[in-house]
Amino acid sequence: MKDIQIIYPILPIVALHLFAHIHLIVNAYRAIKSREVKYRYFRVYEGDAPDYLKAARDHYKNFTEQPILFYLLCVLLFVTESVITLDIYLAWGYVLFKTIHSFIRFTSNYLPYRSKAFFVCYFILSAGWIRFVISFF
Repeated sequence: MKDIQIIYPILPIVALHLFAHIHLIVNAYRAIKSREVKYRYFRVYEGDAPDYLKAARDHYKNFTEQPILFYLLCVLLFVTESVITLDIYLAWGYVLFKTIHSFIRFTSNYLPYRSKAFFVCYFILSAGWIRFVISFF
């Protein structure tokens, strides 16, 4: 198997991250334009803000948390040349469920569905890390 295949799943996650950032910017602009929030809110993100802006900001913040571990895992698998087929499936599974999670956040933000998608992402990522660590024993 070509180890480079573990890098490909990173690309859609990066694209999703960029889309979440654009979504945040659009919602911030919308809140400013409609005067639902004042510029000073963005200084330290304190004070009143509409729920749609808070949700967009929280979604973007999430991309600086869990996906970092995904990026690191993929790069470590590539660098150590320890990629197996299971890693590729886990990586693409993570992409699928992270996309579903993001879609839910962009639309209804319905917590029961969102939390299920999140936990599947968490499980897949944990399984990938466990597989990686075990490969050294």
